[in-house]
Amino acid sequence: MIYHRKKSYWFIIAAAVYLMLVSASLVLIALNRNSVYDRSNRLFSGEKYFYFNHQLILRDPQITDNTYSRDLFSTEGQRLRYNDENVPTWFGIDVSEFQDWIRWSRVKEDGVEFVFARIGYRGYSEGVMHKDSTFEYNYTEIHRNGIPMGIYFFSQAVNEAEAVEEAEFVLSLLGGRALELPIVFDWEFVSYEARTGNISPDTLSSACNAFCDRIEAAGYPAMVYTNLYGAYTKYNFSAINRRDIWLAEYDGSPTFRYHFEVLQYTSSGTVHGIDGDVDLNLMFIDPSSYLTRTGSSE
Repeated sequence: MIYHRKKSYWFIIAAAVYLMLVSASLVLIALNRNSVYDRSNRLFSGEKYFYFNHQLILRDPQITDNTYSRDLFSTEGQRLRYNDENVPTWFGIDVSEFQDWIRWSRVKEDGVEFVFARIGYRGYSEGVMHKDSTFEYNYTEIHRNGIPMGIYFFSQAVNEAEAVEEAEFVLSLLGGRALELPIVFDWEFVSYEARTGNISPDTLSSACNAFCDRIEAAGYPAMVYTNLYGAYTKYNFSAINRRDIWLAEYDGSPTFRYHFEVLQYTSSGTVHGIDGDVDLNLMFIDPSSYLTRTGSSE
C-alpha cells in the first residue's frame, strides 16, 4: 500500500509538470501566430520570438528588420546574386596578411568593386595590438587601381577604454589618409579561454560604440562586423543596431532577422590575383554613398 501511494504521488507530479509544459507551449504558439518552422534556426521563427542554437530570443521590434527575400538570392559559380532590379548590389572582398601579396590589377579585372583591408588586430591572449604586415602595400595598390576601400580592425577589447585605444591605434596608422568606405569594428568570439571569453553583451556593446564614436569623431564612417552568434548572443544588438552592419553568414540565403548592409557569404572564394582562399561579400549600399559621410582627405 505504501508503494502504491508513492507511485500515485509521483504520477500526479508528472501529470502536473506535463500540463505546465503544454500550457507554456500553447502560450508561446499564441504569441507567435505566424510562426513557421525554420531549419536554419533549428526550431521556429515568429513575430515575437525566434530560436537560435536552441536559445529562445525575444525579437526586438525597435530594430529594423532584414527586408531581403531569401528566394531572390542565387549563385552563379562563386558569385552570389540578389535578383531584384530595384535593389542594386556590389561585389567585393576582404583581405589581410593571410592573403599575402595580392596582384590588385588582376583583382579589379575580375570584377571586384570594393575591398575591406585589415589594418591591424589585437591578440586574444596577451592583448597586444599589431599592424597588419600587408596594409601599406594594400592601401597603395588598391587606390592605385581605383577600387573603393574600407578598413577593419580585429578587436579583442574587453572594455570601452581598450576599444578607444584600438580606435586611436587605427587612426594613428591611417594618418588622415582617405578611405571610400567605413572603418569596421571586427570583434569576434575566440574561446572562453581567451581574455575576452566572458565579456558581457552590455560591455561588448559599449566597447563597440566607443570605438565607432571615436572613428566618427575623426571624420570617418564606422561599421560593425558580426556573425549570427555574435549578433544574437554576444552583443546586445539593440544597443548597436544604429550602425551599418557587415554580416557574416554562409548559408547562401541569409536568415539573419535584422538589417545588414554588407553580407560576407563565404570564406573560401577565389579571385584572380589572389593565391588561395578569400572572403567574398555582397554590398547593398552604393559604395560611393559613403564618400559623403567622410571628412578625411589625402
